[in-house]
Amino acid sequence: MQFCSLHHCVLVFLILTFTTAPVSALEVCPTRGKLHQSVTLSCKHQCSGLLKWNLLSNRDVVLAECDRTSCRSKEGFNISHDQYLDGDLSLTITAADYSQRNVYACECKDSDFSYVRLVIETVFSPVQMESGEDLKLHVSVPEPVEVIYKSSGSADEVICRVNNRSLQCKDKYRDRTSLTYPELTLRHMEPRDSGRYTIRDTKNEEDIQIYAVSVEEPGFPAWGIVLIVLCLLSCCIGAGIYLMRSYRMRKQLKRRQQLVEQLVQQAEGGTEENIREAEKSLDLLKQQYFNTGYSAEVFVFCMEKRKQLLEWRMPQLDQLVQQAEEGTEEKIREVEESLNHLEQQYNNTEYSYKVKFYCSKNRKQLMDRRLQCVEQLVQQAEGGTEQNFREVEKEINQLEQQYINTENYENVELFCKEKKKQLQQYKKRGELNRQLLHVVQLVQQTKEEKKDTSNVEKELKQLKEHYKDTEHSDKLNSRLLHVHKLIQQAKEGKKDSSYVENEIDQLEQQYWITAYSEQVTVLCEIKRKQLKANEPQHGNDECPVPMNEELYRQMKQLVQQVKGGTVKKISEVEEEINQLELQHMTSEDFSVVSWFCMVMRAELFWYRLLNSDKEQLMTEKIEILLKVEELMNSLQKLRDGAEREQEIPSFTVIYEMQKRLIEFKKWCEEKREQ
Repeated sequence: MQFCSLHHCVLVFLILTFTTAPVSALEVCPTRGKLHQSVTLSCKHQCSGLLKWNLLSNRDVVLAECDRTSCRSKEGFNISHDQYLDGDLSLTITAADYSQRNVYACECKDSDFSYVRLVIETVFSPVQMESGEDLKLHVSVPEPVEVIYKSSGSADEVICRVNNRSLQCKDKYRDRTSLTYPELTLRHMEPRDSGRYTIRDTKNEEDIQIYAVSVEEPGFPAWGIVLIVLCLLSCCIGAGIYLMRSYRMRKQLKRRQQLVEQLVQQAEGGTEENIREAEKSLDLLKQQYFNTGYSAEVFVFCMEKRKQLLEWRMPQLDQLVQQAEEGTEEKIREVEESLNHLEQQYNNTEYSYKVKFYCSKNRKQLMDRRLQCVEQLVQQAEGGTEQNFREVEKEINQLEQQYINTENYENVELFCKEKKKQLQQYKKRGELNRQLLHVVQLVQQTKEEKKDTSNVEKELKQLKEHYKDTEHSDKLNSRLLHVHKLIQQAKEGKKDSSYVENEIDQLEQQYWITAYSEQVTVLCEIKRKQLKANEPQHGNDECPVPMNEELYRQMKQLVQQVKGGTVKKISEVEEEINQLELQHMTSEDFSVVSWFCMVMRAELFWYRLLNSDKEQLMTEKIEILLKVEELMNSLQKLRDGAEREQEIPSFTVIYEMQKRLIEFKKWCEEKREQ
């Protein structure tokens, strides 16, 4: 681009006038070119002779020349011969740089046609950088330059100068700048350093290059953004795969739940095998989805279905238990196996306690059935052979072994212990009967043959000595009668209470380790209570006197009847007691009458034991022993409660005592009929 003005021409003229040798008064026109690009220095005249392009400051340096035959130029310059012939004498600089800035003269036959000054246009360089990076500024011109900084809203400020490769900067920039020619480095740029940095040629008053610098906070690296995008993409793909998988799993779960639901519905009203198959499918479903996102849902579903199966299964098991009570041992074991399976199936569930209680109750029923069978075998063994006793004892041992480490073991162990004891008594009784039969045969034989009776007397003496101080002796009945008479005498004031109590203690100690130890202990405790009732300090144990005089008369009459009657008389008195209690059922004296009747029934029980057995006490039977223990415990609770509270016992306690007495009476009547 070529242009010329009056001011420029005058300026160039004056410069040349005072700085160079005298020259012709030609205008010096500037020509602007871009850095590292071609630029044409214009000169248009007709030249018939030799054309030369040289520097105005040094005419000896010829850059290009042309004649009528050809043109010649130095490297970096170019001139066209055809244009020369046409009158265009322009010179082209192929790649303009700062070292080529000068005034060029166009000369023809020693005459100057024009003067052209080469000017390099200012280079604008936008710079984007992050905080902490270094700014590189090019100062490649040989002339002195200065670095001018201008920020937004502030004036121009010269921060550095470069002259002959020497750097001088202001104090606040001195530690941050360095010069490695041709680069000036400004280190550790910050956002406040943003602005325009101008490299100015101070000699030629030209702006060499302007840097528009923008410093930003450290941004996220591009690779990080790419990584985030890839992660987001992976997450989206993973989420899609997860949703698809969840959908398939949900669909599969619904299908499996439907299959289990069908099995549960088929189990309703079905067999035990159908129920177990349904339970197995529930276990499998629970295992398949254990520790998954559907575990809670599957757990609730399985619980609901187990509840349905449990509601259907319990009636079936009740029916099986009833059948087993009338069936064989094999049937009982099948039912027990079903109960064990049921309890195991519902273990660690919310129904475990309910199922455990249900199974325990049914096991007790099955146990009672086994105990009943063993009881029948023991009763049948009475009077049998030694082989019968061995078989029954074997059954008892098997029963005890069967219930080891079970919840009912203590009850079974106690039962088996008593049954073994009962078997031993049957054995001894059988042996006694055989010996008695042998003695009877000897007596009969002696009587028929009229022989000497010394052998018979010897046998009787040996037999009596053998069974001395045993349960088959008649001493126990006599001792009981003796104690009873002593108590009667103590009531009449004929015997001292301490003496009678000592006799009771001796009776209890004498039979402490015999078959009658438990019965004798209970009966002695009753007699101690009766003995204490006669002492003045225990007057509140006596039956309270009713307000009704007629009632008091009836009760006193009953006491007299109870104190000394036979078996027949005891039954009549018992009937009188029942009528008295019924008569006052709705009266205000009912609590007093009930308490009185309870004590009278206990007294009747004692007299019945004394008078019901002619030759021996029948309380050796385990059934009577258990009944006596229950009855005496209830009576003891009744009396202890009355003594502790100093009042008449409650109706609930009295009713429980009545119930036990009625049961015991019924049982005794059944035994008599047998």
